[in-house]
Amino acid sequence: MAATARGRIDELFENYVIALAAVDQCPESADGEVQRRLAQNVERAERAFADAAADGLHVDSAILEDAVKALADANTTSRGSLRDGHAIGALVTDLERGTELAVKVLAVARG
Repeated sequence: MAATARGRIDELFENYVIALAAVDQCPESADGEVQRRLAQNVERAERAFADAAADGLHVDSAILEDAVKALADANTTSRGSLRDGHAIGALVTDLERGTELAVKVLAVARG
């Protein structure tokens, strides 16, 4: 679990990097809706990371740590899906879930 502010921010950064990797791995032949969802997801992940880096995520609470752990688990799932070559249409759902959790981490830290 990411117990430090830096560790928390690292989880949001990892979510953003995974989202970028998915966009990079998306074939040009992918459905337009999938491409749109990937693009929107990467924008949300980038905003969450940038906001977290600016805020510092210095709050200490069990709720925040639980949210960070859920994000770390989602990042592991998404990273595995990318590595294992899961279909991009299925992967986008995992990525969106991870980004939702990244946004939740930020919201919890802000109170």
